[in-house]
Amino acid sequence: MSRIIALKGTGNSGKTTTIKLLPNILLANGYSRVAGMHQNHGSDFLDVFENGKQRVGVTSSGDTYDLVNDRLTELINAKCDVCVCACRTSGGTHIAIHKFAGYTSHFEQKNYATTTAQEPIVNSADVNKLFSLI
Repeated sequence: MSRIIALKGTGNSGKTTTIKLLPNILLANGYSRVAGMHQNHGSDFLDVFENGKQRVGVTSSGDTYDLVNDRLTELINAKCDVCVCACRTSGGTHIAIHKFAGYTSHFEQKNYATTTAQEPIVNSADVNKLFSLI
């Protein structure tokens, strides 16, 4: 079954920072980057990986409905079995995630660090959780 996994959190909570860690974990676990799919969008990105069993799309763009909708549309058009994206806790971005027929949605809450020193630890735990859901 095709799935969308959304890392949900407030603005400036580390969603993009966390999702940017996912490509290295995918590559370290037998996935390869699909040629021609990587896109930079300012501080955000879109990329597609596959391991012979499934295709995983990853995008960090999650601040507005339009960005979530457009990036997920690209990943779904790229035949991704699993799409991982960011999603704000407000602003209707979750509505864009629910609109894709044939895809189930899972929202994973972004954990928050209480100090700057804890941010890498929290982001690492969150990205490992995302990977476990793939």
